[in-house]
Amino acid sequence: HDLALLQVDASGLTPATLGDSDSVQVGDTVLAFGSPLGLSGTVTSGIVSALDRDAQDLNLSGLIQTDAPINPGNSGGPLVNAAGQVIAINVANASTSQGGGSIGIGFAIPIDAAQSILS
Repeated sequence: HDLALLQVDASGLTPATLGDSDSVQVGDTVLAFGSPLGLSGTVTSGIVSALDRDAQDLNLSGLIQTDAPINPGNSGGPLVNAAGQVIAINVANASTSQGGGSIGIGFAIPIDAAQSILS
């Protein structure tokens, strides 16, 4: 499922609030956080383009599709709704060539699915 769970010993951090990916709708505004090309602290915005998509080349299904740019280095970062809740985990983008950048088709694993896999 392209997921890993890490446990860290840290203090002074505020955990992210998890949303309900079952309530996500096409057209919802989203933000994608990550470190594309090593540029830490990057955020991009877009909308939810489709639900329950498959990325057959990755053997992943049930994904949220977004037009928020998700580039190499965004994988594992959160996809956040307008309320600041994590609704998915960025996992992949579609590109026209090997190693290409975002063409406006990104995919994220719904947080409800991630929670059930990692529980």
